[in-house]
Formats: sequence, structure tokens, C-alpha cells
Amino acid sequence: MTIRKSIFVKRPVDRTFRIFTERIGSWWPLKEGFSFGGERAAEIVLEGREGGRFFERFADGEEFEIGVVTAYAPPDRVVFTWAPPQWDAPTEVEVRFSPEQDGTRVDLEHRGWERAGTRARDLHDRFSGGWERIVACFAAYGDHTQPKGERT
Repeated sequence: MTIRKSIFVKRPVDRTFRIFTERIGSWWPLKEGFSFGGERAAEIVLEGREGGRFFERFADGEEFEIGVVTAYAPPDRVVFTWAPPQWDAPTEVEVRFSPEQDGTRVDLEHRGWERAGTRARDLHDRFSGGWERIVACFAAYGDHTQPKGERT
């Protein structure tokens, strides 16, 4: 039941890793409905360390913890849990960054659905489509939103 998505971006591995982790709030499609806060969504944050939180902050300041960073190994991989409160147990998302030709191969795996319960498994196909959109947003980031003075 593991969801797997793979994309290629024309950026160096270290920059790709930093954009995915440190700038997740810049490219994640919160306003497209990829949020636990819906209309209240303000930002999404991935704290760059093992034990760091992966969370949303809503416009009213309330925070919703999506999961916890379980592995943080720049620039190769980041792993975090995904644990909505209605699921029986958290799932796990691993993102790996590998050099490929003149850029980076990004491989995402969302696994552990079998232990998350019926409610989670019923959403598996929706999540698969959702990750498709999320990695597409990530791949597109930087094409027109590159910070001044940085190279892709």
C-alpha cells in the first residue's frame, strides 16, 4: 500500500533538500486545500532536526501537529510521521534526494498504511493523488520564485 512518487528537478541536491525542508511553507499548496486548517491555514513548518515538529499554524495562531521528524540527514533524506488524530497510528513519509545528471532525483514514499486503521486506508487513493500535486508544486517552485542572489 506504499505510495511512491518520484520527480526530477534541475537543482543541486543540497539546494533541493533545503527548499523541501526549510522552505516547505513557500511551495506547499496550503491554499489549494492541502491543509488540516482549511480556510484558517496560514503556514506549514518542518523543523529541521530529528525530533522536530511537522506542523501547520493557522491564522488565529493555533497549531496542528501533523507529525514528528524521525530522521534528518541533509542533503540525502528526511523522514517524518503523518498522524491525523482520527487515524489509529501514524504513517511515515520518507523523502530521498539523489544526484542525477544535472539535477536531483526526489523520491517520496508514504508508508505504514496497514497500521493506521480503516479511516486512513480509505483515504489512500486520495493521498496518492494529493502527493502527485504536492510534488508537482515542489518541482515547480523556484522557476519563477527564486530568491534574489540565489542560483538554482
